[in-house]
Amino acid sequence: MPQEATKVIKLQLTAQEEIFRSLDGQSRICNWLYNHFLEKANAFRQEFIQTGNTELVKTLYTERGLRDLLPSLKKELPFLKSVHSSPLKNSALRLSQAIQARQQSKKGKRRGKEIGWPRFRSWQTSWFSLLFDEPNKGFKVLGDTLQLSLGMGDEHKRHSLSLTLKEAHLLKDQQIRQLRIVKQAGIYYAVFTVRVLLVETKPIKRVIALDPNHKNMAYGTDTEGHAIEIAAPHWLKPYDKRIDELKSKRDRCNKRAKKVVIADQQGKPTGKEIHLPSKRWKKYQCTLEKALRKRQEQTKTFVYTLAHRLCQQYDCIGIGDYTPDGNGITVRMRRAMNNRSLIGRFKEALKWVALKSGKTYFEYDEKGTTRTCHCCEHVHAEGLCPSIRIWECPGCRINHIRDENAAQNGLKQVLRDLIKKGETLVSLVPGSGLVSVIERWAWRVLPSGVHNTLRGSEQRLVAASGN
Repeated sequence: MPQEATKVIKLQLTAQEEIFRSLDGQSRICNWLYNHFLEKANAFRQEFIQTGNTELVKTLYTERGLRDLLPSLKKELPFLKSVHSSPLKNSALRLSQAIQARQQSKKGKRRGKEIGWPRFRSWQTSWFSLLFDEPNKGFKVLGDTLQLSLGMGDEHKRHSLSLTLKEAHLLKDQQIRQLRIVKQAGIYYAVFTVRVLLVETKPIKRVIALDPNHKNMAYGTDTEGHAIEIAAPHWLKPYDKRIDELKSKRDRCNKRAKKVVIADQQGKPTGKEIHLPSKRWKKYQCTLEKALRKRQEQTKTFVYTLAHRLCQQYDCIGIGDYTPDGNGITVRMRRAMNNRSLIGRFKEALKWVALKSGKTYFEYDEKGTTRTCHCCEHVHAEGLCPSIRIWECPGCRINHIRDENAAQNGLKQVLRDLIKKGETLVSLVPGSGLVSVIERWAWRVLPSGVHNTLRGSEQRLVAASGN
């Protein structure tokens, strides 16, 4: 019986400006509700510390404790009724999930760094997404039109919004499970979660192990004696420089240039005031958002193009478990590692593409693979400086290319794990230094696909369809 999985389909929304302003209003109310519940949670936390009242624990640390406060809050604050119940309840559930994640991290039940207590959210900094977590409840897709249900107005009638979906044909015959409305870089999107059937896992014959690093995107060796160096995206550094320039020019403009008094629905002033930015600030902000969107789309194209190519050529892809976490010798190095490293996003894309293609993906522990000789397994006790790209093994006197040696150690580890599980039809490739690598290729991801260059001989490009 085929297995099921979920995937997301992200479609851009188009509508009149007043409809988007209505979405902004819905998002503001959900953001306010999140902060309101966080304020209550902080008060419950302090009261529990002082009194030890266990009833507060049921509200504060359970999944639906804060959500159960919503019905009484709606009676107290009628403006909450203008938002559909799904986004409202999920604002409370999102906070409860953050609190539970913090508790699990504190108790050591969650991997990674310890998570702190939730903080108040700024709507101006981050648009609060609207989540409709039940199929066809609060939303409906009719052709290329998305109908969103709002709450009740003053006349006690249900309101709704109609928006147009770009590329709505991607939703044809799809089983929609939930919908999330988001705003990224000034553009509104509808993110649909749909069910898909997975193909059966294919037998493993061709295996590659990838060693991710910062000098290049990754370096891999396969079971057929091929070494592949995947070039890092060269366009990320100019993008970051351009984005920094736009941010610098924007921040020198006046963000609070004009004062505006807010009026109610009847046009009467409410006494509340907001400040609008100058035209120059808006101009740079618009240009910045375009640059961010373009960078995001090119990044997505890069990682998925590379992932599809690997899954097309290999049955099993193993990759080292290294992911940058911001550590670096200098501030400039740390910033480059955080902003321009696509290792984490590439792993997510590769994992999904392998899953839907019936291929095998897993991460291996790459600790010590760089300084261990893959021939005699001699370990370089002092380690290797990042500037050393070729080194000689003191044990067997064989010269190693740094990344290639790490990838060969990774390949050995991947094959050992597969053989233990009985999931591969190949045997361990005997390592005999650099002789075990027959060909070395350089991969470069371009808009037209993945292009290969055979290194060490006549330079020639080979299309992505063959070697």
